[in-house]
Amino acid sequence: EDSSEKFILLLHRVAKVPGDITVVISSDGGDIEEGLRIVDAMNIAKSKGCRIHTVVSGKAYSMAALITCIGDTRTMYSHSRLMFHPGRYEEAEDGKVLTPKELKLMYEELEMFNGMFKRILENVGVSDTQCDKMMSGDVYLNAEEAISLGIINSIETEII
Repeated sequence: EDSSEKFILLLHRVAKVPGDITVVISSDGGDIEEGLRIVDAMNIAKSKGCRIHTVVSGKAYSMAALITCIGDTRTMYSHSRLMFHPGRYEEAEDGKVLTPKELKLMYEELEMFNGMFKRILENVGVSDTQCDKMMSGDVYLNAEEAISLGIINSIETEII
């Protein structure tokens, strides 16, 4: 939460002057809601005339992989990896037992998030069939696989 808040505040400041913004990503991912706040902030910056270039340096897993897709142009270093998976809730640490109603609400919320994830992937040209595969479990992609699916535009082999 702290990292996303700092990033969003910085992005809002930088986006006051339209131009190119490079976002370098190296992350295990994180909380869905915090990730979607970042997606919203990036889309707001784009609506103000900024062009966002996302660069994966190392790894962009889970929510970080979806944030990568928001860039107008998307690059990965040659040895970087992406990982996509459907939304999920971590098991409660306190051993709390969920009621059927709570489980149903969780399921409905996860389905809503998965629909959002699928739209993000479709916006970069990933086919409906491939989206379904990527939302079925942990799917790791190297740079060549990501470029073949249209998730990234280029593989960076030189220092930017």
